[in-house]
Amino acid sequence: MSSFRPADATAKVGTTLIALGAFWLSFTALRDLAVRSGVPAGQAWVWPLIVDGLVLVATVAVVALDHHRWYAWTLLGLGASLSLVGNSLHATYTGELPVAVRILVAAVPPLSLLAVTHLTYLLTRRDAPALESAEEAPAATRVQPLVTTLPSSDSEVPDLGAAFREARRAS
Repeated sequence: MSSFRPADATAKVGTTLIALGAFWLSFTALRDLAVRSGVPAGQAWVWPLIVDGLVLVATVAVVALDHHRWYAWTLLGLGASLSLVGNSLHATYTGELPVAVRILVAAVPPLSLLAVTHLTYLLTRRDAPALESAEEAPAATRVQPLVTTLPSSDSEVPDLGAAFREARRAS
């Protein structure tokens, strides 16, 4: 039977309150950064969920994975850095955002999708038994080499640079 420990309860409640407050403030700043970067206001609320959600998912993956933990740690570091940079940029720029910031905001969703898709693969495959060699794999799962050849009538690649220079001289 466990006994009530006030210090543990206080630490848990305090951690939860700090996490909620930090998420709320970060969410507000990152949402505004997304709006100012050109993300429509009705969709901008998703951007902070992607950024700070990456931190949350990567943190859980660090605990859950036995192998490939480096990948989860890398995503955790990248997500935390991105959140910190986004919050700092929000505080630094009050007017027009530089193009580089708008490009960063636009690039985050597809890159995050790629990263978490692979992380999901690692998490779902962590309990699958590893095959030691290709001979142990069933015949249906063995990959056969793909050999493709293209017929070519020319033995040399044309010099497109020379053709371009000749066309410039002619004009």
